[in-house]
Amino acid sequence: MAKTIAICREKPYPLGCYIDYDRTLVVRSVFGENKKCGITLYPAAKSSKKPLTIELSGSMKRGNIYSARIRDIADIDEYVSYNYFADDEYFCDPYAKQLYGLETFGKNVPDSAIRAKLDNKAAGSTSDHAFDWGQENSSFTPYEDSLVYLLHVRGFTKSPSSGVAADKRGTFAGIIEKIPHLKSLGVTAVELMPAYEMNEIENPYSKKTDKRSMKSHQEEVGALYSKDGSISSKKSENLKLNFWGYKRGYYFAPRTAYCVDPSNAENEFKEFVKTMHENGLEVIMQFYFEEHESGTLIIDALRFWRCTYHVDGFHLKGSVIPLRLITNEPLFTDVKIWYEYFDCGSIYGGKTPEVRLLADYNNAFMYNARRFLKSDDNCINDFLKSMLANGSDHGIINYICDYEGFRLADLVAYEHKHNEENGENNKDGTDNNISWNCGIEGRTRKHEILGLRKKQMKNALSMLFFSQGTPMIFSGDEFGNSQSGNNNPYCQDNETGWVDWKAMEKNADLLEFTKTLSKMRFSNRILHEKAPFKLMDYISCGYPDLSYHGKEAWRPDLSGQSHLVALLFCGLYEKDERQHDYIYVVYNMHWTPQELALPKLPDGLKWEIFIDTDERHMKPSKPAKFVRGKEIVTGTRDTDTDVFTELIADRSCRIYISKKDENYKPRRKAAGRKSK
Repeated sequence: MAKTIAICREKPYPLGCYIDYDRTLVVRSVFGENKKCGITLYPAAKSSKKPLTIELSGSMKRGNIYSARIRDIADIDEYVSYNYFADDEYFCDPYAKQLYGLETFGKNVPDSAIRAKLDNKAAGSTSDHAFDWGQENSSFTPYEDSLVYLLHVRGFTKSPSSGVAADKRGTFAGIIEKIPHLKSLGVTAVELMPAYEMNEIENPYSKKTDKRSMKSHQEEVGALYSKDGSISSKKSENLKLNFWGYKRGYYFAPRTAYCVDPSNAENEFKEFVKTMHENGLEVIMQFYFEEHESGTLIIDALRFWRCTYHVDGFHLKGSVIPLRLITNEPLFTDVKIWYEYFDCGSIYGGKTPEVRLLADYNNAFMYNARRFLKSDDNCINDFLKSMLANGSDHGIINYICDYEGFRLADLVAYEHKHNEENGENNKDGTDNNISWNCGIEGRTRKHEILGLRKKQMKNALSMLFFSQGTPMIFSGDEFGNSQSGNNNPYCQDNETGWVDWKAMEKNADLLEFTKTLSKMRFSNRILHEKAPFKLMDYISCGYPDLSYHGKEAWRPDLSGQSHLVALLFCGLYEKDERQHDYIYVVYNMHWTPQELALPKLPDGLKWEIFIDTDERHMKPSKPAKFVRGKEIVTGTRDTDTDVFTELIADRSCRIYISKKDENYKPRRKAAGRKSK
């Protein structure tokens, strides 16, 4: 005679469901106010057993949490998945660590058919197996030494042009194959757009079971599963995808559709993080939380990813985030946390933390740099403010392009969004693009327009890499990937939303230019300081740490009609004498060439052009696509004042670096720049 199932109360936390070591089923979940609620257990696809439904009584309830320990379930090891039900609605456990049903991207699956994997501690479940992290050394890279690379896991390598094997395209494993590319750029942190589990269909099946019997519901859902346990529904037709993934998801489970082997998602994501760490790359996870999401769930999810998957930080998105709880969490004292804005004075009580963990991730730099790039009036002060911004108690993430808005290549090719393919009559996406098409909207064969666009992309990248915040590149912008003017491809799981790696060969010079900027930034400490500049000569060397200049040296024009400014970085503030270079960065965003007087250098030093984004300064005999290490040949010297004047091309950026001549005599060692 079969034993009767025994149900007793259990402590309500931590939330979740599993088979314990004593072969009892532990259930802890929020059900709310319902007439009836409980759990349905499902056997493996090949099993002859039928699903088992267990209703929980009100005596198991504390607040809105039902918590129970269920004993004497016959053949309990044969059950591999489960779903909760409340009245006539089935739903998946939001605390599930792995799900079944979402393995194939873009399939229309009822929410009630998405099942949670049932962890079986007694049988040794995947979650209890120790993953071999090896000699993991996930070094913390300070913000001043960081270069962030934002990508969409599927879109990054899904295109056949990525060169990734077909079974790895659009997966975590696909990213691993691109590690050499990331390292060649100098990337230190990879930021993933939402990579936790979710149903990407925007208008899926109704969650309701229309008050049909439990047996009828189970039979319908069971018919969707093939013998191997995968969902057998057809590819979604006429249903919009949320390709980006900014919607409510299952925050404790890696996305199975981004795995080569979805059944092994947990270990596959761990292997991804481990490999990134072995290559000196941090992994930052984006998490989007809806307005009414539980603060407890948010904290629990972030703790889980930090402990289970060893991720290095979180970019939090959503209007209501418990920032005070997150920033005070003891587990996160070595974790980077990014949000639109942090009130660091309130968080730290006026004290400066030893290590900067928090970072503002807002669009101030993007807007100000774009306005200056397109030669708008009344923007130079805001541009310089954004270029100089650097928090003593927090980091600042700077970017020209994010996932929202135009890609870098489209920023200089379109003045209006072209989102018709999204199916919303071009009404979606921002209209505030602050873009300029360089004379023609969209594609063109005119070499003059194409040359100007290429120059403008290089100008934008120069602004990004010479800003004092942490630069962030959106995947593909380093080699001119285009989305054909679509500034909101949130639903485009196709060539529009995927990175086109063929553009790398087409724009090889842009890619090389990006690498050169990155190398120059991180080879010169004065270009990526920890502490904010003081704009003063506080070591009495004759030069401030950073100074602004205009057509006349030491006299910047900050009027509303000014479109030219130069920044002089003085390397004497570095303790290492090998870093004592002077670097002069000139931005002429005026539509005509401008004369510029170079500031005088100490005796024995001379200015040399290191980079010029205007290709017209190249001699025909030189095949390079941009100037690097070219002697001054266009300037004139005033013999009375000993001032050298250069002609700077229209809409261009030029970088000078000091070089020693035959009269150079070493200066006494500088006092060094002190960091707070």
